[in-house]
Amino acid sequence: MNKVRKAIIPAAGLGTRFLPITKAVPKPMLPVLDKPTIQYITEELTEVGIEEIIIVVSPNSGVIENHFGIAENLEKRLLEDGKQKLYDIALNTRKFNVKFAVQTVANGLAGAILCAEPFIKDEPFALLLGDELLCAEKGQTPCIKKLVDIFEKTGKSVIATMEVFGDQVSMYGNIGYDKEENGIMQVNQIVEKPSVNDALSNNAIIGRYVIAGGVMEKLKKLTPRNNEIYFTDVLDELAMKGELLASGFEGNRYDVGDKAGYIKANVEMALKSGEIGQEIKEYILDLANRI
Repeated sequence: MNKVRKAIIPAAGLGTRFLPITKAVPKPMLPVLDKPTIQYITEELTEVGIEEIIIVVSPNSGVIENHFGIAENLEKRLLEDGKQKLYDIALNTRKFNVKFAVQTVANGLAGAILCAEPFIKDEPFALLLGDELLCAEKGQTPCIKKLVDIFEKTGKSVIATMEVFGDQVSMYGNIGYDKEENGIMQVNQIVEKPSVNDALSNNAIIGRYVIAGGVMEKLKKLTPRNNEIYFTDVLDELAMKGELLASGFEGNRYDVGDKAGYIKANVEMALKSGEIGQEIKEYILDLANRI
């Protein structure tokens, strides 16, 4: 039976695009509204049946481990002050079964995945990149749940895609595919950030995957290029063997690794907030009249 029980979240990037804040604060801990981005990503997994989450961190990321751990003094004080709601919020951060792997060498996504090998072994796993938030609306199927469902029905690795056009094509991994049925594509080739003329389609790979077991051995055999091991090389190998599917997603995607995308995520999350949503809406409408 193809059951996905584990997930990897690579979170060891240096976050250089967000300097100077990332000099002291790991990028996955930057907040969107009142939660760090890494917590949004772990919460995506709550409806999928994932039993174990492996977060791959850099050597100086103890604050991420602290976030998912016990804050004894804080929790005690909140209870003593009768602040039950805030206590529950603090407690909620440690409901996940999280383990940590340290990536000491910056050698790309494939290198980060290999750091989690002692936890994954030869099992299938979900892979969620830390730079992207995918938020389903009410009544929509969360992206990672959709991918898990496809994998558990077919036994094939499956990646999430979105349509891109023009210069955006060159910003992402790109797929070619043979056929599409019920929104699921049979991928036959992968290219990494092609020119517009070399693109195989308008379908870009985004940061959600479910990967069949045994891929770690394939990753070990890859030849590094420019000191980096490319995960897309393994995806291309799977595609050529007919073992890779792709699917679109429902909801909204925010690229929180980009400054503009990060601000957009904060604005939209604030608008959805029951606490400050109306105030922010009124502010934005007023601001729009002034610019």
